[in-house]
Amino acid sequence: MPRQKRTRKIMMTAIIVSSMLLMSACSIVEQANQSLNYVSGATDYIEQVSSAGTELQQLASDAVNNPGVTGQIQEKIDLIQAEAAEFSQLSAPAIGENIHENLVSYNNQLTEVVNQFETTIAEQGVTAENWEKTGIPELINNINSLKDPLSGLQNE
Repeated sequence: MPRQKRTRKIMMTAIIVSSMLLMSACSIVEQANQSLNYVSGATDYIEQVSSAGTELQQLASDAVNNPGVTGQIQEKIDLIQAEAAEFSQLSAPAIGENIHENLVSYNNQLTEVVNQFETTIAEQGVTAENWEKTGIPELINNINSLKDPLSGLQNE
């Protein structure tokens, strides 16, 4: 009888350990998927904001001599604001917290300066001086600088 009890105890322990290992493996896969989803979403954000920023810079330059371009500037501002809002919905995996914090900080700064630029355009129109004061190109460069560290998360 004691041998049967010991066998049952060993079997139960083996089942519990196996279950724990299986749950641990599922957790690792889930974390990897979360990291990949975050990297994909954040990379999309960086690329879209970078592209919109480049186009916005060109439009701002064109608008100095052609006020009719102001409507296109507003469209780019709306796009940047939408991308920023969408990005703010992402949650970073633990492994990417530092990069995420930097992106969130730049995202908040970008949203603020784009909103200010929008107000300036409404009040004063687009001038070379107004554009230079925005700091938008520098912020977009800062956001772009996080693309490499972000892609490095895929390998971890």
